[in-house]
Amino acid sequence: MRRRLHAPLPRALYAALLIPAFALAACAPAHDESFEEEAPAAGVVDADTGAGSAIETESSQAEIGDGAQDPMSPAPGQATTPCDTEAVQGLIGQQGSEAVYDKAPQDAGARQYRALGPQDAATMDFLEDRLNIELDAGGKITGFRCG
Repeated sequence: MRRRLHAPLPRALYAALLIPAFALAACAPAHDESFEEEAPAAGVVDADTGAGSAIETESSQAEIGDGAQDPMSPAPGQATTPCDTEAVQGLIGQQGSEAVYDKAPQDAGARQYRALGPQDAATMDFLEDRLNIELDAGGKITGFRCG
């Protein structure tokens, strides 16, 4: 019986194996030694994570409130929807102008507006007190929506 000699792998094969290994190592997140997690404040627990901090406590107290009226919430007796598109339906078909853009949010009860043409980019954030004025390519108002 003949014994097989173990032949070493060629250097090119080692290099071919090391390149992907280095590439994967470069993708790994680096450990940041300078970051230290803050210890939770005594007696404060965050409902989501079970952790808490003084900053979270102060901001959550601001969100919960101390009995003061939240500036974004409607005043007592006001409608809970800050934007009403039914009130501005009469403006559909008009040419968009600064005068119309100033009037429409007031009539709809919105605090802000944005006019959007068919090719305009828009963020996907939802602001219930914002009136979106939809325009056609010629600048005429085609519709309204809140958000």
